[in-house]
Amino acid sequence: MQVDFLIVGQGLAGSLLARSLRARGRRVAVVDDRWKSAASQVAAGLMTPLTGRRFTMTPDYPGLFKRAGEVLGALGVFHPVDVYRLFVDAEQRERGLARAADPTCQPFIRRISERRGELQPELTDEQGGALMKGAWVDLPKLLAETRAWLEADGSLIEAAFDPAELEITPDGVSWRQVETQGVVYCDGYKSAQRGPFTYLPWQPAKGEALDLASDAPQSPFILNREGWALPLGQGRWRAGTNWEWAGLDEVPTAAQRDKFIERFQGYFQHPVTVEVAGHLAGVRPCTADNRPFLGTHPAQPRVHLFNGLGPRGTVWAPTLAEAMADYLVDGKPIPEEVNIKRVGFRE
Repeated sequence: MQVDFLIVGQGLAGSLLARSLRARGRRVAVVDDRWKSAASQVAAGLMTPLTGRRFTMTPDYPGLFKRAGEVLGALGVFHPVDVYRLFVDAEQRERGLARAADPTCQPFIRRISERRGELQPELTDEQGGALMKGAWVDLPKLLAETRAWLEADGSLIEAAFDPAELEITPDGVSWRQVETQGVVYCDGYKSAQRGPFTYLPWQPAKGEALDLASDAPQSPFILNREGWALPLGQGRWRAGTNWEWAGLDEVPTAAQRDKFIERFQGYFQHPVTVEVAGHLAGVRPCTADNRPFLGTHPAQPRVHLFNGLGPRGTVWAPTLAEAMADYLVDGKPIPEEVNIKRVGFRE
């Protein structure tokens, strides 16, 4: 098989990069081993403009959100939905009020609630909260439909990838039956563990999520307070998440299950029943400076990286997949803030 690029991994990054390269007339092969616990498989796909305890916005969020809506909307997986951030204390409420006065944040904040139950009477929002413009991306649908498209085209290779099997010469790259001009690692936190890009300052973090059935009152928005709960209709919810920096595996834990259930029940004034329908875990490919990694290996000009999208992957990926494709096809420069050149190289 002769292709222009071999893409390693068919998560969010690999899927969108494959589509972007194909849109530019390039042939691709994607190798993926149905890694069911990969971060893209277990992520909720939420887009929340203001995140973290400090209630901060990702740089360039307005433009990233707009492009994500265009690209992912065309694929039928982008679902606008409001996010209600329930403030945990008075300090966070003050931060929310300050953000509501910030011209950059204002377009994404629909209102600040003043008292408990103002938006939904059943909630425990004693400090009020911020109702924000957000979105939910149906990642399982995106990945499944991209996989089917690649399979139908003969571009998907279902196999485990070992970097040691690559043969790189001045004329090209060989991997098993594939001959290509370049290989692009889009394999999540695996790039932090093996292969040519382990020198980068990765900071992978384990996260878990629950699929729930509950008699809790259905909300017209995502609930967000030290975690999130996404209403899916007919008593179904997805809830998460947590950050674990040690013990990086894909094994769901009873401790997090119990924590998520307690957190979910804590959103509501009155007791609600909860039945766990599914429990997943995965490891996010986070980076030390919370910026993605794009670019070419300093010592291997045919080896590239599009990775490190982290918890805001659905916001970053549509714009950066196009930037990466433009770089690979036309040599357009990668934005400095996400270029791996910002990190010093060491063997």
